[in-house]
Amino acid sequence: MIRIKGREEAIPSSPAISILNLLQRNDVPIQTICGGRAQCGRCLIRILEGAERMNRKNQREIIRLEALNAGEDMRLACQSYTRGNIEIEIINSGARPDDRRQR
Repeated sequence: MIRIKGREEAIPSSPAISILNLLQRNDVPIQTICGGRAQCGRCLIRILEGAERMNRKNQREIIRLEALNAGEDMRLACQSYTRGNIEIEIINSGARPDDRRQR
């Protein structure tokens, strides 16, 4: 399960589907303009718990995270997969303040 800071309900995780796609499938607002190719960096997330249950960063993700000066606890949702329970914070939700609702 993926717990999201500021939301009541967790969403199911899958090691075969990126966190970005899981969020989108569950109507969780997150920004992206490159379609999940690690080019825009808009799908930035912070890993609050469970980093050890995630895939390793690939070269494209490392390059983009360095360009963003992102901390070690940051990942691109489009390049991230999880094999278990994690908790994340979405940095760029893309939701307007009145769209952010607790689920």
